[in-house]
Amino acid sequence: MVLVILLVVVFFFGLKSYFKMGEQNAEAVEEIKPLTLNWLFYTEGLALAEKENKYVLIYFYTDECSWCKKMIDQTYSDEEVKKILSDKFVAVKINARSENKVIENGEEISEKKLATLYQVSGYPTTWFLESNHSQVAPLPGYVDTEQFIPVLNYIGEGWYKTISFKEYMEKI
Repeated sequence: MVLVILLVVVFFFGLKSYFKMGEQNAEAVEEIKPLTLNWLFYTEGLALAEKENKYVLIYFYTDECSWCKKMIDQTYSDEEVKKILSDKFVAVKINARSENKVIENGEEISEKKLATLYQVSGYPTTWFLESNHSQVAPLPGYVDTEQFIPVLNYIGEGWYKTISFKEYMEKI
């Protein structure tokens, strides 16, 4: 009888610990969360890029632009895009119709004026800068994920310094 009780107790606690292990594995799976794209203000983004020696991506948009919203919802929400951006870039968002103030060359100007300085004429437009704030290139218009990832890698890996984008695309 004692043997039967002992077997029942061992069996019960063995099952209980087995189910707890399953709960721990479920918790571990839940901890894997998608990346979050951390959009910064212009001045803050330029300072961080310089400090971390990363490229700057400036996303010029307007609130009423449907292509801008689509690019945010589809392109910038892609996990691979977010990974490349977090590894190699500092992401900055500029509302090109906003009067919010930024500092450019020591002068306080509006985001609207900043868009003019970057010669942005259509939305969305994405500008790439080096960590020292020198301009690399603009990318006008909506760009889907499939087109955007090679551009991010071309700039983020510094290929633009040695070969054309066409040569880069032939190489990959």
